[in-house]
Order: sequence, then structure tokens, then C-alpha cells
Amino acid sequence: MEGKTLDRFGEKVDGLLKDSTPFIAHSSFWYALSQSAEFGVLALGFWYGCRLVATGEYTVKQFFIVFVAVFFSGQAAGQFFTYATSITKGVGAVNYIMWLRSIKPIVAETSSNSNFGPDKDLQSLGVSRAEFTYPTRPKDRVLRGIDISAKKGSFIALVGGSGSGKSTMISLLERFYDPSSGSVDRDATSVSTFNPRLFRSDISLVQQEPTLYQGTIRENIALGSATESTELDMSEENINAACRDANIAEFISSLPEGLNTQVGNRGLSLSGGQRQRIAIARALVRNPRILLLDEATSALDTESERVVQGALNKAAESGERITVAVAHRLSTIRGADRIYVSVRGKVVEVGSHDELSRRGGVYAGMCKAQSLDREV
Repeated sequence: MEGKTLDRFGEKVDGLLKDSTPFIAHSSFWYALSQSAEFGVLALGFWYGCRLVATGEYTVKQFFIVFVAVFFSGQAAGQFFTYATSITKGVGAVNYIMWLRSIKPIVAETSSNSNFGPDKDLQSLGVSRAEFTYPTRPKDRVLRGIDISAKKGSFIALVGGSGSGKSTMISLLERFYDPSSGSVDRDATSVSTFNPRLFRSDISLVQQEPTLYQGTIRENIALGSATESTELDMSEENINAACRDANIAEFISSLPEGLNTQVGNRGLSLSGGQRQRIAIARALVRNPRILLLDEATSALDTESERVVQGALNKAAESGERITVAVAHRLSTIRGADRIYVSVRGKVVEVGSHDELSRRGGVYAGMCKAQSLDREV
């Protein structure tokens, strides 16, 4: 076993060495050239200067004045060559940036939809016969004729195994992508007709790994209030309301500086549950009509999950919004009005937790695997 492992490791090292040899040779060439240029100029200058002094064309004073100038010129020439590798990398980076700028976004604002957005009074959200393949994997169908519907005030959940298309559905609802066929509709109007910025201004997304920024808790929460037409809302009243809804008001009030507490780089001075609840408060501060939760508790421990789940349940209680949750832990979506069970990109079961548990199908099997039944 040890010998086979060493052989495999040796093969990996040999492959890495083979791949890195051209780069090492390139760097070594420019390093050698830079050193040669620097010392070559010095040697040539010293030799020629001595000849001029010997023939009487230069005095010793003149020789040293010129030699110092030659010395610094040689150093500058040598330093220039040391930057050759960096220049090559820079050229490659510039070419990559220019390539990125040349790519036309698939979902973008156009002259025809620049002022067209959804009505503020959300009534329904639906997905009709949606199929989808990622542009980089055109032969791999991720969604296969998905149908989903939700009314204002409802809480729906998407569950399934890895690769079942749950997170892809969230991307379609957020309109990061448009479906390859079928449609995503808001109030019976295809979202593809809306200006994507105006459409997203009514949506909040809470992901598995929240992103917090260097600054205070207040600043991180207020970021969620900014839209295309509004500035950051730093008012105490709205931020405190969002904190209460996110079950983090008590924790913040226990801090010496309260909302003005610094969260540190990427929020690392806080626990995972605290970061997630701040992200939920940031999502709620704009009072979104659509709240999307993409496995928002899957990375938390049991106690943090309990607290965060309480915040999510409270957020879903609003009768003015639609909440869509993707979940791996089924205990987090037991209270959903409707649960959609997806297998390989296709919805195979729809119903409440109790209905699906009694049915004895895919969802019931998932509950059993997680030791969760309707009496728990």
C-alpha cells in the first residue's frame, strides 16, 4: 500500500514538474539576462573608461563621473528585465479582462425593458414547464419540465438530493438565468420581459455562506435596503425591526457598541449563526416581496440552526411576501405550505409535510433517512 501511494505521489509530482518546467525556464532566462545586462554594462564601462584614462582623453575625475552614471544605467537595465515575467502575466491579465468585457450578458437591461418592472403588489409567482441547461454544459439538462406555483403569503420549499436542480431553480427565480424553454412568471407576466434590475429590487436572497463586509453590523444590514431607486436606509427604526425579525436583536443589544460593533474581515469575529442572522436581517430590511432561502441553515450546528430557523419561520409569516426555501435538512421546511420534491431535475411529488409523509414516496424515504417523521 505504501509503495503504491508513493508511486501515485511521484506521478503527480512528475506531472507538476513537467507543467512548470516551461515557466521556470522562462523565468530563469530573464533572470540570467537581467544579471548579465547589469554586470556586463559595468564591466564594459570600467574597461572602456580605463582605456580613456590611459590615453589621456579622460581625467580620473571625469572617469568616475561617467562610470557612476553607467553604473546606475546598468542597474536600471537589469531591473527592467526582472519585470519581464510580470509584464507577461500583466498582458495575459489584460487580455482576459478584455475578453470578459466583450462577453454579452444573457440576462441584461435593454432599450425595450429599461423602464418595465413588476407591479409592487405581488400576487403570484410561478414556473411553467421550465427546462434548463447551463451554457457551459449544453448537453446536460438540469431541469426537465418543472412546474411550480405560489400565491402571496405562501411558503414553499424545494427538496431533493444533490444534483436535483434545487439551487438552479433559485437562480431562475432570481433571474440569474432564463430557462432554456418554458417560463418563469410573476403575476402571469413572464419575468424575461422585465428589466432585471427592477425585477430583482423586490427580491432578497439568503445563501448558505453569507457574505459580510468589513464595517459595522449597522452598515452590513443597511446594505440590503439599497435598490435602483433608493439609497441606503440607516434609520434606527427599520434596522431594529429587521433585527427583531431575524432573531438577532437581543444579541446585538448585549454588545457594548450595539449596531456599531465591527464585524471584522468577512464577519469572522462572529459565529456562523450570528453571521447568518445578520444576513437574514439584511435580506428583510428592504421588506422584499419575494424571499429566497438557498440552504440557509445547512452549514450551522444544531443550536445555531434552531435560532436561525426561528428567524426564517418568522420571516415567512408575512402575508405580503412569497418565501421559497431550498433545504437539505427537512426539519427546516416542515412548516412549508407546499413542498416540491425534485429528482434529477423533475418534480415527482408535491404536498405538505404531513401529506407527503403519509404517501410513503420519495419524501417519506428522505424523512426516514434523516430520522424525521410527522410526529417529531
